Amino acid sequence: MTQLNEQVVSADQRVALIAECNEFIAAQPVLKARAFRAAADLPIDKDELNAAIMGSGIAGFDASMSKRSKRIVKNTYMYADLVALLKFPAASQKQLRYNEFMRLMKLAGWFAFSQPYNRYSASSQKLTMDNVALGIIHTAIGAAVGQGQAALKVLSSVADATMEALKSEPEALKLFENNSKKAQGGNFCMSSALEDADGGITMAVAAVQYLATAQPTKVLFVEWSTSQVEIYNGAATMHMDEEDYMMVEPLLVKALTEQREKALSYEFGTKR
Repeated sequence: MTQLNEQVVSADQRVALIAECNEFIAAQPVLKARAFRAAADLPIDKDELNAAIMGSGIAGFDASMSKRSKRIVKNTYMYADLVALLKFPAASQKQLRYNEFMRLMKLAGWFAFSQPYNRYSASSQKLTMDNVALGIIHTAIGAAVGQGQAALKVLSSVADATMEALKSEPEALKLFENNSKKAQGGNFCMSSALEDADGGITMAVAAVQYLATAQPTKVLFVEWSTSQVEIYNGAATMHMDEEDYMMVEPLLVKALTEQREKALSYEFGTKR
């Protein structure tokens, strides 16, 4: 995997760059009133359950995760996802969007190792997007640096359990489908996170972008023909430096609060 944190960013630079992004998203057009109503109708995410939909992302949390750690994952992911999608919305900008997402995750406090952004190579003529995402995240976990086998097994198990739980959560699945589908295909992320005995957070992320000639009514848990879809992917494993996160946390929270209609989080699964 490639280390993403080779360039040192000072605390002042980190804050200034996040502030610049806040100015950018604040200047974007406001969504229609019905979007505001949709946000207001969602139940409050209390960081109590072991999985969540975060925009176009699916997140799974191990039982080790505190409420604080879950919120750190959600805040950083939703912020990076929101800014990257606003800056690079076109299907042709998929790699720029992924690179911006990873840049913002780094600024938010994540120390990341990433696999190159590539076109996905299918091994059969049929596939399902949920299996694609799980395959990518398992590969990323298997290549993780500095993690013991027990931790890697936990990250893999959390990813599998989260995707399985999503099958029986219609509201969560509906929100995910609405957020991930675009006119020419769509994009989404799958993540799996755990917290160690010292409070450190480790996360694996798989990013999937697909271009489809014919869009099925659903993205996950349906069969796709490989002849009708092009898939691109990136993946990373990350470790959180909470001191770095705390420098920019007020800015992230401020932006997500102001952009509530664009940054929706919906928790599901079991209480851990």
